[in-house]
Amino acid sequence: MKPRAVVALQIKEIASNWSFVDFVDKHSGKIHRIYKYKNKSCKSVYLKSKIVDQLAGYAMIEKDLRSAIVWIKKTQEMAGETNAKGVKYTVNRDRETYNIVKGLFVAALTFYGKCFSKCDGRPVKLERKQLDEKFWTVHDTAISYRHNFAAHSGAAKFEFVKIALVVPEKLKPGRDIPLNLYTEINQPDLLTQSGDELGFADLFEHVRVFVNEKIELLRDKILREEVLPKGPSHFFK
Repeated sequence: MKPRAVVALQIKEIASNWSFVDFVDKHSGKIHRIYKYKNKSCKSVYLKSKIVDQLAGYAMIEKDLRSAIVWIKKTQEMAGETNAKGVKYTVNRDRETYNIVKGLFVAALTFYGKCFSKCDGRPVKLERKQLDEKFWTVHDTAISYRHNFAAHSGAAKFEFVKIALVVPEKLKPGRDIPLNLYTEINQPDLLTQSGDELGFADLFEHVRVFVNEKIELLRDKILREEVLPKGPSHFFK
């Protein structure tokens, strides 16, 4: 039997006097968290209710948005600034760099789109109407690109492929004709906005602010309506 190999994954301060340490079992991959108050260990219990499920759902959405923000900002860093007017579909010859840019861009749009989709095990999802109206256009672009390129190949032709039959222009009579089939694939690497327009990073940050506000409201509601009336001792019987 292999000995347990548990290591500290991260130590993080979450509020004044409050912190936690995550430990991961290197064999099973399971993570165990220990909370601390003034650097002293605390006991914890997991809550269950409909409101708790809603809070958990918004927490997962917030995590998806955080990841999407990191990835979309990394694409901008790797791609550099564009002088394009309006929206521009970018394809670059530096394939080593831009294959990574494309991967991060697709990942960012996929995770953003997931926040507005019904997911198994996640009882909440975001709606377009919850956003400030000035973000509706860039949101629609992000969702369209997610549906038609990142997650599927859809009716909006963001990507396409053609099959070309190729023969020399000049053929000598009586000789075998050299021929071949080639595929021509057209996929954009990145969708960028000019400096005076709202971009995907702006959109993702805007949505995350709303989600964080929702998380705080639900936390207050759970404490006020489900925990404090019964008292903490009720949950640690």
